Amino acid sequence: MKKEFFLPALTVAGGILGFGLRRWELATAFEPDTGLPIAGVPATYALAALSAVMVLVLLLLCRSKFEYLPREDDSAFAALGNRLYAASSVLSAFLMLGGGVLMGWSFLAGRSDALAWGTFQIQSFSLIMRLIVAVLAAAAGVAMLVVAKSRFRGPMRSKYDILQLLPAYACGIWLVASYQTRAGDPVQLDYIYQIFAIIACLLGLYYCAGFSFGKGKPYRTCLFSLLGVYSSAVTLADGHNLADTLLYAAVITYLLPTTMVLLHNGEAPIGKRLLLSTQAAQAEQAQETEETTDES
Repeated sequence: MKKEFFLPALTVAGGILGFGLRRWELATAFEPDTGLPIAGVPATYALAALSAVMVLVLLLLCRSKFEYLPREDDSAFAALGNRLYAASSVLSAFLMLGGGVLMGWSFLAGRSDALAWGTFQIQSFSLIMRLIVAVLAAAAGVAMLVVAKSRFRGPMRSKYDILQLLPAYACGIWLVASYQTRAGDPVQLDYIYQIFAIIACLLGLYYCAGFSFGKGKPYRTCLFSLLGVYSSAVTLADGHNLADTLLYAAVITYLLPTTMVLLHNGEAPIGKRLLLSTQAAQAEQAQETEETTDES
């Protein structure tokens, strides 16, 4: 089986298994009265072992041969006519947009509750951070839709496309907001997989955007994107609110097909043809520029 199918399938299988182990851990690894963790519970060790194995396996298997893949967005993520990619990308865009809208609505409701109890000054920082996440998530959903349309229909968007950075920006602020709300929890096992998931998704989205700026790193992109998919699937077992659940679902449905396209385009001879066509286009453009300069 090709890596473009094997690695995503392995990640999804690991995520489903991790989801089950996390549910088992939540049901057995904490004291019902105090919520403190119980030492020596098999579920905790099993999930930690699975996560370690997934990290190690992806570290090894993501080292595909990318020598034929240009480090530019128009070649790395070319998905002309790929309906599966288009459908999943549109779904992820609407999930991200929906998560942002719901988070914005929760901000308004939370602000009303805080004002009613006279505690808005105490809660203001947390509420404002959630509002920033909501705005960026909604903007990221629109950006993801525009980028997916460009990759599916062509031609690709120009370099230095700021739209591709919006999902990473949203994830970065989401990380700050999530940690800020959980930092007071003395039981790190309550939220460790949530924080790990957002960090992995942030790095995956960041490296995906790097191709638009001529700094593509295929290995890191595949590694952190797939780790983001796995860890997001695991933390879905924690029972987040609907807005956060939609955001996790959005990054899963965005990073998974994006990684498949990258792996597909990185394999020879497809990747070699992409490289040759890109080099030919660059040579032709350079020749046209030179002729224009000579004429002037």
